[in-house]
Amino acid sequence: MTRQQTLSKIRQRKLETPKGKRVPPKWLYPNGIEREYHRDLNSLVRVLSDLIKEYLMPEIPSMLYEVEGKMPNDRADDYLDRLNSLILYIKKAIQPKVDKTILEAESVGEQINRFNKAQFQKITENVFGIDLFMGEPWLSDQLRLFSSQNAQLIRSIPDQELERVSSAIERGLQEGKTYRDVTKELQKSFGITRRRAKLIARDQTKKLNSSLTKLRQQELGVEEYVWQTSGDERVRATHRANDGKKFRWDDPPKVTGHPGNDVNCRCVALPVLDNLLNLT
Repeated sequence: MTRQQTLSKIRQRKLETPKGKRVPPKWLYPNGIEREYHRDLNSLVRVLSDLIKEYLMPEIPSMLYEVEGKMPNDRADDYLDRLNSLILYIKKAIQPKVDKTILEAESVGEQINRFNKAQFQKITENVFGIDLFMGEPWLSDQLRLFSSQNAQLIRSIPDQELERVSSAIERGLQEGKTYRDVTKELQKSFGITRRRAKLIARDQTKKLNSSLTKLRQQELGVEEYVWQTSGDERVRATHRANDGKKFRWDDPPKVTGHPGNDVNCRCVALPVLDNLLNLT
């Protein structure tokens, strides 16, 4: 259905129904899908950590011993060759899990789209009393972009983790650190990777959800929205200040941008449908 056909349908429906303003229901955020994506990424992190613990960490004591026992004329980079070989082995071993997680991310994109569309249809049906089937020529591009960006982020998880691990071990060997000191550094690195996986899941979910919300509302002809926070203690002060206020899609709030633009923002845009309700 084109936008013109949609507006005509709204006009006809308005003539057939009694006057009265309907308040749109709450536009929900896909918390469950975000959690599912986080589980997928966390599974990748666990497999990577297990590979490091199984193949790399048991070799650290012998590398430390090798460095301590070196004579002045010995090669200084023997342990680095071993370290690099182990890192390369783990990169190859984790690749099937990386590929599987990339496929799971594509499924997550489709789920976010279906969830967002359901929110859109719930509101239009509640306000207009009709189910609007609108053409979405931009949708495939948005989902492809999501898949491409997430594939890059997923590949970066093992790359960055292994780079940190390799650097920590190399530093420990060169500075004469103990096995305990080196493993503590590795545990810190595991924590960084787990936190990054959570950030990726949240940030990518809210970005796609926010983009779909904006495009669907603008396609219908919605020019304004009411800012709606998630209503919990994690809402930042600047976003809480926007809650319940009206903004235009062509003039985003200067401090925060539109809902979902800020990192970790779970706020959503509730459409202002007055201009469509007042069609003559």
